[in-house]
Amino acid sequence: MADIHFLGPLVRRGNYYCVEFPRFISAELHNRARIKVKGTINGGDYNGSAFPTGDGRHFIMINARLRQKLGIEVGEDVVVILDAVEGKQSKTAAG
Repeated sequence: MADIHFLGPLVRRGNYYCVEFPRFISAELHNRARIKVKGTINGGDYNGSAFPTGDGRHFIMINARLRQKLGIEVGEDVVVILDAVEGKQSKTAAG
């Protein structure tokens, strides 16, 4: 599990809004694919995925509901505190 902590601006990419990870943080993840993450954005709960940008970084999308709840606008810095969620299956399921 990798701790992800940074301050970054909310940006618009086409039709969606996101926060891009600093390059050094994506490098520490040792993964250039989509990563499930959970934690907080400006103190509000976040559970989603970090997507690769194609240039070695990742980004998380911030939907309209969360933007409104947190009162954040494009260009404003947000505090991102996330953990990578490992894709483990429940061992309690009978099979």
